[in-house]
Amino acid sequence: MSTSTLSVVRIDHGVIPTNDLGKSLSFFTDVLGARFNLLVNVNLRGLNREVPEIAFFTLANHRGFGLSLEDQPIPPPIRSLEGPVWGFEVDDRGLAGVIEALDRRKVAYEGPVEYAKPSPIAASLFIRDIHDFNYEFSVRRDGQKCTDLGQGDLGLRRISHVRLEVTDLALAERWYQETLGLSPTDPVPGDRQTSLVVAETGQMFILHEVSQMTQRSHYCRGPHVDVKVPIGSFEAFVSKLTNVEKYWSPFGNRIPWHEPNAQTVYFYDPFGNRLQVSENRPHH
Repeated sequence: MSTSTLSVVRIDHGVIPTNDLGKSLSFFTDVLGARFNLLVNVNLRGLNREVPEIAFFTLANHRGFGLSLEDQPIPPPIRSLEGPVWGFEVDDRGLAGVIEALDRRKVAYEGPVEYAKPSPIAASLFIRDIHDFNYEFSVRRDGQKCTDLGQGDLGLRRISHVRLEVTDLALAERWYQETLGLSPTDPVPGDRQTSLVVAETGQMFILHEVSQMTQRSHYCRGPHVDVKVPIGSFEAFVSKLTNVEKYWSPFGNRIPWHEPNAQTVYFYDPFGNRLQVSENRPHH
């Protein structure tokens, strides 16, 4: 990795696709303890599916998480842990506290799965939403363990990691190190996968190699992984991107929906995973 690479300083939030905004929002608020903030694009353009209707909420102390209403049916998964999978670090109540809270709500879960040292994740538990997207609750064992108060009954402290699928692991490692400035870290056990870390926060991208991406990875009008770069480095970071999103409007370089921060760009990794970048400023 080039020493001149501008590194991201944190994973900020994600947006998840849905075909039923109400049911999905209930899952995030009632099960995951999210705090609803606002709806956007609830207007004629949104109703006509010219732009996505999005519900925003605070989850695991991250303001900016969203649900994007898709205009096409979301296909079922073809394999377990089909990406992206959002991993959340839990507080000192641990997975026992998560299990107790899920049992009270009669929510099915898989695990716990324990990971041997030196994996930065000690153990994880998995649940699925109404469209079978996976969410992972994790206990971290490394030196950058978060100490923030946990949000909600599950005690979600922060985004621990995001799991993404790729079709060429060597290319993915190189791209994420050179483009996002991530660093190698102790691996989370798994076949054909690697772990890269955001040095400043200890948050991770876990990249898993598959033979081909599926239709669930091809949504592009809302779902994404948002990362932040240091204040003052946005233009330099964006100037090095080679796969910036273009739009269907007459003005292909203008985001055709409301953005609270005009200084933001959506872009793609070599496998079609969609990301967003802006400067590391607080949400308003």
